[in-house]
Amino acid sequence: MCRRWDDLRAADGRAVMKHMTLMIVPYQGAEVRSLRIRHGTLKLLAILIALIVCSLVGTVIYLRPMIEKAREYDRLNAQNQLLSLEKQKIRELNQKIASLEKLVAKIHLAQGVGEHQAVEAAVKQEKENAALQDESDILMEGGKSFTASADITRRDSRTPFGAPVDGKGYISRLYNEDIYHFGIDIALKKGTPVRTTADGTVSVAEKSDDLGYYVMIKHASGYSTLYAHNSSLAVESGARVRRGDLIAYSGNLGQSSGPHLHYAILDKDGNPVDPMPFLEQ
Repeated sequence: MCRRWDDLRAADGRAVMKHMTLMIVPYQGAEVRSLRIRHGTLKLLAILIALIVCSLVGTVIYLRPMIEKAREYDRLNAQNQLLSLEKQKIRELNQKIASLEKLVAKIHLAQGVGEHQAVEAAVKQEKENAALQDESDILMEGGKSFTASADITRRDSRTPFGAPVDGKGYISRLYNEDIYHFGIDIALKKGTPVRTTADGTVSVAEKSDDLGYYVMIKHASGYSTLYAHNSSLAVESGARVRRGDLIAYSGNLGQSSGPHLHYAILDKDGNPVDPMPFLEQ
């Protein structure tokens, strides 16, 4: 391709460009094609190109803040979505924490942990129980249990019934709401087998600073039973057990003054009840 300027001479001898001819040679020996463009057309094209370039530059300058705002909006929207997910996770965690706190509160309520204002009353109760032990010689031997009250009519395997331990022992502390002791303490030799008093499912089987190794079992009757201060466990959470199954070995762990088993019963609403009526002789 080549180009040629065709010009005319002005009166003073200067060359005046009239038009430009573009000669196109596709390949050697081919027919030469030519395109003649007037000078005015070239100027018009140059002006149009300049206007287009200026328009594009102006558009970019004008739209740049809007583009930045759009990007910022997308970024903030993504952050809001992440925050929503985090809030949902936090709500779920709070619900789990609240459920755990309720469970711990019920366990502590059954155990009587944290009620320091009742120490003097507890000492008094210890003395009374010791006297009771000397006078009545309450013993459990060979798996024998305590007397159940007449109003316990459902003595099937779903309802807690009988003593939770084998071997020889005595009740060192009774159920007493006045000193916030919501269960009974059975003093016995460390390592004594602890057995569940009804069929059910192990809801908790772990160790805590207050209760040592402890087991909580949920029963189909609506009751739950707690076995605390053990030296070791024989079951895991989620296990299904039957009345008389081995679940732990007694000990002296947690807030305990001597080897014993803390045995508590809770009703369907999670409120502790006196275990004594559930024992048989």
